[in-house]
Amino acid sequence: MQRSPSLRELGEHRAVERLIELLSKGWRCPSLGPGDDAACTGPGHPRLLVKIDGGGIESNLAPWMSLGDLGWLQVASAASDLAAKAARPLAFVLSLGLEPERSIRDLEEIAEGAAEAARAHGAWLAGGDLNSCRGRGCGWVDVAAVGLAPGEPVPRRPRPGDLVYATTGRLGLGGLVFHSLAEGSWRSAAARYPRAFRVMARPLARLGFVELASRLPRGCITGSTDTSDGLAYSLWLLSRSAGAPLEVLEAPVEEEALRYAEEKGLDPLSLALYGGQELEIVFTVRPRCSRLAEEEAEALGLQVARVGRILGETGGPLLLHKGRSLEPRGWDNFLGWSSMQGQSR
Repeated sequence: MQRSPSLRELGEHRAVERLIELLSKGWRCPSLGPGDDAACTGPGHPRLLVKIDGGGIESNLAPWMSLGDLGWLQVASAASDLAAKAARPLAFVLSLGLEPERSIRDLEEIAEGAAEAARAHGAWLAGGDLNSCRGRGCGWVDVAAVGLAPGEPVPRRPRPGDLVYATTGRLGLGGLVFHSLAEGSWRSAAARYPRAFRVMARPLARLGFVELASRLPRGCITGSTDTSDGLAYSLWLLSRSAGAPLEVLEAPVEEEALRYAEEKGLDPLSLALYGGQELEIVFTVRPRCSRLAEEEAEALGLQVARVGRILGETGGPLLLHKGRSLEPRGWDNFLGWSSMQGQSR
């Protein structure tokens, strides 16, 4: 009898691929496919979207974060997935698992942070579920969200020749804070680059993208995803969906990340590609719509930059930069920073 591989051996993303195969058999959302950032509630409601996000307290609570920050971050992460599909959040619900030994103040702090984030995203916290768990480090914070797209949700169907854009303002900050954490120098880095740590603890989803998508003619934006697992992974997903290589240009790295890269002797582009949790949105645009997309984004005050293009030849998924291939590493909850190479569903 063949042994079933463990999740550690398989990895999160390959495990998700297995789940997508199961979901595909009974999929009812006509506007978004299985495995996208969010899903609609069914054929009669293609613009009413749902999403759940979250994780373990011990693995998601960075040492510079409070429990309130964690509640905020999980709400913002769910909001970002909705925003990437051009939907505004309406309401969030919270599922908590806590050790009975924790104080009531811990519970209140998580809920307060989640409620603050919900209001900041124009929605509200509509209750949830409270559970106990046993064992040190067993707690979790999960957030489910409901959102509404003003127009057609943005699918993940980029095509060869499309231009690749990203919202900007945080690129490289995730790389900065996570590199300093891995190096053990996060305290001194937090003192030198306080905005990076503040922004990464309490980010806001790019809801301006929802307005941008609604202003452009239908079909101008062909694909989108958020960068919670890293910019490189997000670009790789778009390359995979297009079935063609994606050429990466220089990403607009934030000033703090540029200074940190110079200080540490790092490649600034690597900080932008392999950071994560920055909650920017990467999206593809038909070339005929590029000028209009840039003008509308500027009118909205939404910072965007062209970061690449889908090449015309087949052979994806593949990331290229200046003639060489880039490793498509992304965050994997079972493997850590893992390459997506070979995952080509």
